[in-house]
Amino acid sequence: MTSDGARAGWAMIGMSLLFGASFVDTKIALADFTPAQLIFLRFSLAAALFYCLSPWLGASKLDKRGYKSIFLMSLFEPGAYFFLEAAGIQRTLASTASILISTIPLFVLLIEALWLKVPVVPVEVALILLSLAGIVLLVAAGGRGNRAFGGATEGNLLILGAAFAASLYTVMARRVMASYNAVAVTRLQSLYAALMYLPFACWDWYAEPLRSPGPRGWASLAYLGVGCSFLAYWLLNYALGKVKASVVSAFTNVIPVVGSALAVVLLGERLYALQAVGAVVVLVCTSLLALRHTRAHSPHSGANLQPDGP
Repeated sequence: MTSDGARAGWAMIGMSLLFGASFVDTKIALADFTPAQLIFLRFSLAAALFYCLSPWLGASKLDKRGYKSIFLMSLFEPGAYFFLEAAGIQRTLASTASILISTIPLFVLLIEALWLKVPVVPVEVALILLSLAGIVLLVAAGGRGNRAFGGATEGNLLILGAAFAASLYTVMARRVMASYNAVAVTRLQSLYAALMYLPFACWDWYAEPLRSPGPRGWASLAYLGVGCSFLAYWLLNYALGKVKASVVSAFTNVIPVVGSALAVVLLGERLYALQAVGAVVVLVCTSLLALRHTRAHSPHSGANLQPDGP
């Protein structure tokens, strides 16, 4: 296992853990902030951190093509992704949304094969499908005694739109990372995200009574800004510079597992035995994907990995 491959593996694990904890913190923070305010503030905090720490983080220089490419991928995520996800969750069941979001690795696999002409590896396809099955089991087992599936068609389509937007971001970021390092990309991405949501946040502050967040609200915002928008996206982009996009995206299926575990510990929710089985399936599949990649591929052997065109 190469050192770069090992670092990419740890980056994917760290990214999954950090994003997994975001669900609990988002739920807490939304009691004090509107969605637009929360997204604007967390990415503003991340951008400020990146620009303050840039002299020590070693950000690569960006040219005009870099600014354009990062802006385009930021339109899909955080831009469209957070908007579509929030709108979809308001119109469908959260459990249904978590399964639909877990289709991201499948979308990425299709985009890689059709757009980047990356060879499809049957073993990786099987592991991704098994991981998706684990997510279905995780949610279905938790739905006993309540309505676990369904929701309005409109909401489900919005969630699928969010998954597709995240998939496009993942593939585009993989290409961008061929030319620029993760610090430079994530720093500018955070700034773009904050600017995108600034008008919506200002409108909410104008249209609604000003809220006074409590300590828990500020603490959750701090975690989302530092732990997720700053560190987790940095780790995600770093991994995309080393590993196939379909492998990285498969690790997003670990996020609901982490979220469920934290909900049990922090919110007192119940975990059924079949849910634990589903969680184990997801963790085993994603671990095998990571091990397979780091053993079989050199750090710079990504198929058809090319910089974006002018």
